[in-house]
Amino acid sequence: MTRIGSREAWRAINLKRKLWHFSAGAFMVSVLIWNYPSKRIPLLILGGSSVVLFVIDILRFGTPWGGQLFRAYFGQLAGKKEEKGPNASFFYAVSLLVAVLLFEPRIAMGAIISLAVGDPVAGIVGTLFGRLRVKGKAVEGAIANLAVSFFLIDLLVRSPWIALAGAAAGAAVELAHIPKVDDNLSVPIVSGLAMTIVSSLVY
Repeated sequence: MTRIGSREAWRAINLKRKLWHFSAGAFMVSVLIWNYPSKRIPLLILGGSSVVLFVIDILRFGTPWGGQLFRAYFGQLAGKKEEKGPNASFFYAVSLLVAVLLFEPRIAMGAIISLAVGDPVAGIVGTLFGRLRVKGKAVEGAIANLAVSFFLIDLLVRSPWIALAGAAAGAAVELAHIPKVDDNLSVPIVSGLAMTIVSSLVY
């Protein structure tokens, strides 16, 4: 296990990347709250962001200068698998776009939280404190993910059952890691679906 407080631990965490994803998710939740119940502005922001990030990837792989600019400005935010593959931020934007399109605004906010807050919490706690692992993912991180996500989602949906469904589904998907599917796509969609199903049962 990586020693807590060591440079290796914080390098593995990539705190800048996690803060970036948290900030983007928090911003979108704020936009949804501010425009509630309208989805128009959130959809415009997420649709535009998805297009911009897609174009960035085209330039990154299609031109030498595009790759140089990406490494200079976004290199510290990118993970290892993004060196030769799609930018995870593109999947992040698309997943939030799909969540806002598919789900009622409060459930969409909860789905975003499961990714923007739950996923970074799982990574940090799992890296620093993880001992019990499933397919390389720390169970301790999943528990922390569930607890924090439940608390925040419940503030929005005002139902512990719906919040528990969303938090548990998001934590489970992050822990299990569906093969060949980016977590940025799977976590909010599965979380939102779980909350929608439970919502239809309790109301």
